[in-house]
Amino acid sequence: MAENPAPSREQAAASVRYDARELARLFEISPRQLQRKFNRYLKRSPQDWLNEQRIIAARRLLLSGGTVKEVAFELGFKQVSHFCRQFKTYHRMTPSQFIHWKLKLRVAGR
Repeated sequence: MAENPAPSREQAAASVRYDARELARLFEISPRQLQRKFNRYLKRSPQDWLNEQRIIAARRLLLSGGTVKEVAFELGFKQVSHFCRQFKTYHRMTPSQFIHWKLKLRVAGR
């Protein structure tokens, strides 16, 4: 019987609900070991990487038609305003502005 392939980075991040402690548990190492490995190989904290993966997932969900509120709650944000602030940190625009910008690009590309 063939082994299941290892989950992708995005799947691993989503499966632990973007929580660094849960990611350490998934890989069967301590949170401190996870932090050291991330610092050594990625030069960032596990939570910083997980936050980035969460925003990448948010972009995908927004572009597939999800509302800002739906996406925020699906990705585990307790407040829509926190989701919008974090999204803006990465993209320098709100989720709504991002959707309008992408739609404008699609229309212009026709």
